[in-house]
Amino acid sequence: MPYQYRTTGGDCGCGPSCPPQSAPPPSGGCPCGDSFRQALDLLCSQQFYGLVDFGSFAFVSDYFLLGASIEAPAGGSQPGDNLTALSATYRCGSCGCETAAASGPLFPPTVGGLAQAGTVSQAALCRLTAVAFDAADDASLTNAANYQAIVQLFTQLLRPAMPQTCVSIADSLTTGVTATATVAAGPLLVENALVLGQLGKLLVLANSTDGRFYLVCADKIDFIG
Repeated sequence: MPYQYRTTGGDCGCGPSCPPQSAPPPSGGCPCGDSFRQALDLLCSQQFYGLVDFGSFAFVSDYFLLGASIEAPAGGSQPGDNLTALSATYRCGSCGCETAAASGPLFPPTVGGLAQAGTVSQAALCRLTAVAFDAADDASLTNAANYQAIVQLFTQLLRPAMPQTCVSIADSLTTGVTATATVAAGPLLVENALVLGQLGKLLVLANSTDGRFYLVCADKIDFIG
């Protein structure tokens, strides 16, 4: 696939860049928006950029999915999820203060749901439950090699669990870099995935079967196993 070129001015042509803020906005109605912004910007950094397939993303909310539909999970002991092939495109660069530049088919959160009519060009970060993306598969490195490189980068960068009196969901899952978990968050189900750690309020998971990664809002997780 052709590479997506990063922008440096904080704008992808679909809105003004964010003005400087002396204090972060209240997060009561937006539990993970800032963390999704941080994570997506990280994927566009020089470290990650050549390893990520920017044409194989899915943006998951409670009510719709951009770039994938829901299917019955395979089950068993291997890593997997309940998403079809990822087809949303994420374009590096901010698309305003509260959105990401993302496009692709829009699906309802039901098994076998059909693509909805209409054109989507932005995803509201505050409404997201999770973002999934695949490692790149190009002429120089295979998907498996890029997957392993991303795992190594995340392992070096992510925050491990911090001991505390009342353990959060994310901390309970990040007790070790070799830990695996099954996580249900909104319509997304990820099974037997490698738990890589936390990025802000996001839980980062890896699925070696599909060469796929998940950024899951910890406040949107319904069940863990």
